Amino acid sequence: MDNPMYDFKDTTKNSDYKKWIPTSALIYDGVMFENIIEGYQTLYVEGREMISLDFETEKKNVGIYISSQRLPERALTVHYQLTEQNPVEFQRSFKKLMRLLYKGNDVEIHFNDELDIYYYGRYSAADSVDGNAHSIVSSFTITCADPRKYSRQFETNGEIYEYLPYDAVPDSISFTATKDNSVKVTNGRQTISISNAALKKGDRVELLISEGKILVNGENKTRILDLASPFKNFTIKTGDIVKSDNGTPLVRYRGVWL
Repeated sequence: MDNPMYDFKDTTKNSDYKKWIPTSALIYDGVMFENIIEGYQTLYVEGREMISLDFETEKKNVGIYISSQRLPERALTVHYQLTEQNPVEFQRSFKKLMRLLYKGNDVEIHFNDELDIYYYGRYSAADSVDGNAHSIVSSFTITCADPRKYSRQFETNGEIYEYLPYDAVPDSISFTATKDNSVKVTNGRQTISISNAALKKGDRVELLISEGKILVNGENKTRILDLASPFKNFTIKTGDIVKSDNGTPLVRYRGVWL
């Protein structure tokens, strides 16, 4: 006789069962591993919070003199559990996990509880595991050469209205030239200039600042930049108005967090 006090459901057979996705689940190059590998589950992640600075110092009679500081790379350590029916399935899942993790370039990374913040990095190391097991708790590491966190991309015709906690380098500033020859783009403190170039009215100019390139009608024309221009160091902050004397600028940028 069934006991009415208990409503038992076998989740391995129930078609209505949905796998629980943890709040800290990793989304790596657009893929959440829990959705691809049946026995995989994120447990927790280290390295998302505050990062330490590297100081270059000289000793003094009292304390030290800090001559420079830098932001080191960020290491994201993902602790996970992998459980399969038997060692054969376990090895198959590890092959699949490695295939998903291995990348030749940095990829976009974010987490299930912070979908509007992006990291950029790639898999770099993993803990060793017991090869005879079919249920383990382990971890792997993702190295972010750029330790900063980024917001989604914003677009504006010049006014920087989003809150930026730190000065940011725009992804790009683009415009269609309204006259021949030259252009100046300024944030009020810095000016990017192109002088005596073969720019023509109607040319599409893209200043890909984060990549260090200038495209004119899709062709790489970085050499036309005036040497004195602070191209890679051109920054924006909340309240800035980016102006151009040759066309209306379209500024694409992201907020930066540490």
